[in-house]
Amino acid sequence: MKRYLYCVFLMLLMVFPLMGIPYEQTEEYAQKQAVLDERAARFKAETGFVGDISYNLQSMQFTTISGSFKDIEVTAPQDTVFMRSVFDQVVSKVMPYISAREGQLKSGKVVSNVLGTRVIYWQKVNGFSIEGGGGSLRIHYSLATRQLSVNNGTVDISSDPISINLSLEQAIRLVQEKVFDGAEVKPTNPRIAYVPIDNENGQAYYLCYVLDNQGYTFFVDVSEPIIRKVAPNLISRSFNVNVLGNLYNGTYTDIVNIPLSQQSMGVGSCVNSNR
Repeated sequence: MKRYLYCVFLMLLMVFPLMGIPYEQTEEYAQKQAVLDERAARFKAETGFVGDISYNLQSMQFTTISGSFKDIEVTAPQDTVFMRSVFDQVVSKVMPYISAREGQLKSGKVVSNVLGTRVIYWQKVNGFSIEGGGGSLRIHYSLATRQLSVNNGTVDISSDPISINLSLEQAIRLVQEKVFDGAEVKPTNPRIAYVPIDNENGQAYYLCYVLDNQGYTFFVDVSEPIIRKVAPNLISRSFNVNVLGNLYNGTYTDIVNIPLSQQSMGVGSCVNSNR
């Protein structure tokens, strides 16, 4: 019996170390968290920001901030011209703390509605967009909380120019020969963009021809005749819905359930935009 218990004890000693400990309790996590805490304190000290900051441990940069800046006063939150100036000030404050390089962010429309005012800064590198993940900085001012929120989706891409050695016709022909046995299948909406490609070091962004063909998208390197990636086409749609109405505090006990079959639900919103 003693020998049996001793064997069980040895097995437990072998099993528990293999189970490991949560990443949040590791030395690596503690070191990264210390760096991010120091970075957050420095950001607040340098920019006058007051609020909450969330970070990504992988990129070691902030993902979202929500709060206000001491030297930015929002006096006309639904004036899109005024808010563009506010948003530009916010961009100048966060630029040293995001992945986008100087000159890579291009402002979209400033849009205002009953919830607040927002804008998207799209990241472009030497005039080329980013597809397949990342490439934007979104800023929103909430009328309810009177706070600014910034969502950082920028990525690290050098502004050094890349030589385009393949023509569009050569890229199309490469796909036809490698994939469609020489058949003259023409792509729809061919374009050039930076796309994330997995490699032995994790992930990198390559400048590619983006060719949509037969339900798939082919990414052909612009510098050399290589098909970097093939991906099935997926349809993705997102909607922002604003609900207007009256709020009642009463509790209702008499509830009647009436099934609805193919009933149209109208949605309305008031939007002002600055072009």
